[in-house]
Amino acid sequence: MAFTGATAGYQAAAQANDTAISYAMEPTYGVPATGNYQQTRFTGENFKPTDTTQRPDEINANIEASQAVLTQTSVAGTLSGALSYGTYDDMLAAVLGADWANNAVQNSSAVKTWTISEKINGAWLVRPGSFCTRAQLTFAQGSFASIALDFSCKQQTQVTADPATSYSAAPTGRVFDTVDNFVGMTIDGVAPDGCVRQVQITLDRDGSASDYGMGHADACGIRPGQILASGSLQIFFKTWDLYQRWSNGGQGPIAITVKDADGNSYVLTFLNATLRNPVINAGSKNSSIVATFDIEGNPQAGGGTFSIVRNPKATSLKVNQNDVTVGGAVVTP
Repeated sequence: MAFTGATAGYQAAAQANDTAISYAMEPTYGVPATGNYQQTRFTGENFKPTDTTQRPDEINANIEASQAVLTQTSVAGTLSGALSYGTYDDMLAAVLGADWANNAVQNSSAVKTWTISEKINGAWLVRPGSFCTRAQLTFAQGSFASIALDFSCKQQTQVTADPATSYSAAPTGRVFDTVDNFVGMTIDGVAPDGCVRQVQITLDRDGSASDYGMGHADACGIRPGQILASGSLQIFFKTWDLYQRWSNGGQGPIAITVKDADGNSYVLTFLNATLRNPVINAGSKNSSIVATFDIEGNPQAGGGTFSIVRNPKATSLKVNQNDVTVGGAVVTP
């Protein structure tokens, strides 16, 4: 007998490596999108339906709880990924309520919902009415740049036919690392003293929620809320400059720039931010003091809380003090 070929039946369960996630924007909320879907990259997901039930407090002689009644089914989850250029631009624009224009996006009032399709174990889980309620980007020493996208969905159904007729392949850019790819941070246009240890950016749809009615368990619609930008900063403590900015109630742009190994970059800018809640402690002997601050995003005069400028390598421009500014801060790819 020749020992060739492969062994069958070795898997204890369906494998995560065989899972694929794609999405398409919906013309109408909650109506599953058809046609072309955009494939995406991800490191994990935790979407799930959650049933809410009620039990009437009926009086009976059997000493047992009454039959539970289904009142609603909510579907939500987080799509996690390693940040790479171009991969999550659709969702970043969606959480900001805007479209990309001239490689820039700034928060506005548009509402975008998606159908998210997940191929798993020979079938598809289809989640129409998916609204991105939060995007969180983390740049931390000792790790790669990461992104987490929270969604609230109208419903989840399992189907055996592919909802897409075609696919756009996921972007293939290299993941941003925090060694060569973290260009730096500026506060009021100036790089602070001390090495940055970590920056986290949270873009929230504050006040967003799903609405439910009778006759069906899934959502009737959504309330999109409003954009709320916040974050946190860890930096080696070398001067009192940032503390004094907090003490004086200073406000202004805080910009974080990252550039991947191929030369593609993002500039992520709080247009009018305040530093809050400083923590500067001598924690233990033989340690370097690290200062931490919360970042509070506020609207600038005339509106605008957060913006993203992307610079693909093919069109990157050398800028100087006379070039493009975002919220008063010079945008440097």
